[in-house]
Amino acid sequence: MASDLQHTLWLWLEGFFPRRVWYYLLTKGLVASSADLLEGRTTESNLRINRMHMDMSKGGWTFADPSNPAPPGASTPCLGISDPATGETRYIYESASILVYLETVYGGRGRGSPPAMPIDPIDVATMHDIIGITNLATLDAGYYTRHAVPALAAWSGLANEDRSRAAGLNAHAGMARNLGKIQSWAAASLKTTGWLTPGRGGGPGLADFCLAAGRRYLELTFGWDMFEGEGEELNELAAWYERFKGLDWWEAAEENAVVHPRN
Repeated sequence: MASDLQHTLWLWLEGFFPRRVWYYLLTKGLVASSADLLEGRTTESNLRINRMHMDMSKGGWTFADPSNPAPPGASTPCLGISDPATGETRYIYESASILVYLETVYGGRGRGSPPAMPIDPIDVATMHDIIGITNLATLDAGYYTRHAVPALAAWSGLANEDRSRAAGLNAHAGMARNLGKIQSWAAASLKTTGWLTPGRGGGPGLADFCLAAGRRYLELTFGWDMFEGEGEELNELAAWYERFKGLDWWEAAEENAVVHPRN
């Protein structure tokens, strides 16, 4: 049973993909407050957070609990699932997969917020469509910034002479096209509930956490609103993001410079 398993989340709170996870944890009440998030405390006895810090003077990652580091080669977030009966630990590495697992195991707990995933098979498929195209949009955004920002190009291993205006513009166009698909595919849900994730009651779901994390990370890192500059085409996504920022945990958590990327 999942209740017999021990779960460890390795999170670098400043990062893009970890944001997806801690947005979920705070919304569901699996972490009670932003202060608890910083301390790695959850409301579940079999779920803990091991905060990661980037310290290049020490060769890369350090851990709040150094006795339990993330597995070799893992990025962040990473979820470890340990079975005390067998001593076996298995891992989930991708943020969207971690969200699905956490909602499956802990979705009925927390503070009683609405389910973060739909039940109807078509709605489930639509949610995964939106998450998938969100991943493509943010990937294109990453390619755009690598070609537009010299420091990021160097960090990414792209030589300055290999930066390309044409490649950057092509990536930006792909990002805008995919954001338009998100807005179109989520149109019915945005109209009825105000959120991207279909087939549920009020409140954000897994698709919402995925896009909001990318939008916020790009804003913090580059001062860039990925919904701007597209005329009125993405107004519904812009309004959705303002709604997301109205969640009760946002100000205490996301306006805290401790979780902001260090440029």
